[in-house]
Amino acid sequence: MNLPSTTSGPAEDGALADSATTAGSAPMIADSGGFINILIVDDEPRNLMVLETVLDAPRYRLVRAESAEQALLALLADEFAVLILDVRLPGLTGFELAQMIRERKKNSEIPIIFLTAYYNEDQHVIEGYDRGAVDYLHKPINPAVLRSKVAVLVELYLKQRQLENANRALLAEIAERRLAQKQLYELNNTLEQRVLERTEAHKRAEEQVRLLMNEVNHRSKNILSVVMAVAQQTVASSPSEFLLRFSNRIQALAVNHDLLVGSQWKCVEVSDLVRGQLAHFAGLIGKQIFIEGPPLRLAASAAQSIGMVVHELSTNAVKHGALSVADGYVEISWRIDEDDGGENFTMSWTEKGGPPVAPPNHRGFGTTVITKMTELSVSGKVELSYASTGMIWRLNCPAINVLEPAYDP
Repeated sequence: MNLPSTTSGPAEDGALADSATTAGSAPMIADSGGFINILIVDDEPRNLMVLETVLDAPRYRLVRAESAEQALLALLADEFAVLILDVRLPGLTGFELAQMIRERKKNSEIPIIFLTAYYNEDQHVIEGYDRGAVDYLHKPINPAVLRSKVAVLVELYLKQRQLENANRALLAEIAERRLAQKQLYELNNTLEQRVLERTEAHKRAEEQVRLLMNEVNHRSKNILSVVMAVAQQTVASSPSEFLLRFSNRIQALAVNHDLLVGSQWKCVEVSDLVRGQLAHFAGLIGKQIFIEGPPLRLAASAAQSIGMVVHELSTNAVKHGALSVADGYVEISWRIDEDDGGENFTMSWTEKGGPPVAPPNHRGFGTTVITKMTELSVSGKVELSYASTGMIWRLNCPAINVLEPAYDP
């Protein structure tokens, strides 16, 4: 099936026949190019050519259709001001096509002019008007009459579009005014309430500041206690390296502190905590350091202890363990297991491919941090193994002791 062809009027200024010559002030609403679409339907190309010649005008865009099918396709694609329809068509008659057009809501208001050289009886004329025609013309057509009738229908079309646009603008203005009135009413109605709320908010803010100062004082004392313990144990275990080790351990505490402050001292993702403590070894992650575990959020107290563990283990691995050689690697993992007693949190540090491992001759502060201090802080059990394949550290404790209270596995 061929698509309808399109014929546009010449680009030069030209006068339309009869009343069309006085309609230049009306806005062009029909299509994006500023033209008014007119659909002409006839199965005889010569008749279409005649109609194009008669209706040739700068502001008209004439769309041709040689069958009912092409006409329906054109109506789907564009909006038309007038439909000029031959009664005698192959397949469907013009009357049947007009009935189909009227049944479609989008096209039901298009004015139809019937043209015919065969259906001249009164019953045919009546049928044409019954099918929605606004005029019924017999061939041969008087060109001036056809131009005049089309010009009138075009002007009606433009006036209708202007009226619709004005109605839309009016409705939009009414809606805007109603919205403004509603907003003004709500503002006036709630102004006093807002004043009361601000007064209450100011009182609550003062109370929060007081509580915050108490909390800061409490946490500061706790941190200072941890720092003092770290300092004492570090100098006792290795006075000659005190400054370096103490500085590194304080930096590990600072990493934990930054992560906790970022979450308003509520919780820390295990992955963020591990990667934060391994920031100096970021280039080894995915190559010699492999991290695996589900998204879990540690409570503040557990995050401090486990962060220190990761720091101590990574420091030892770089100096003496798997990360001290090119072929060594570390696997860090965590998970939640369920048993009859409830949910358990398990976290492990496993070294492989490093130098031969042997248990240390004495237990330094680092060993105390990753074992006893961790067990006490989370009420759990730590296993520390010096296997031939590498050192293994594993923590197991009730999940409720390490995860934030709001955690829902």
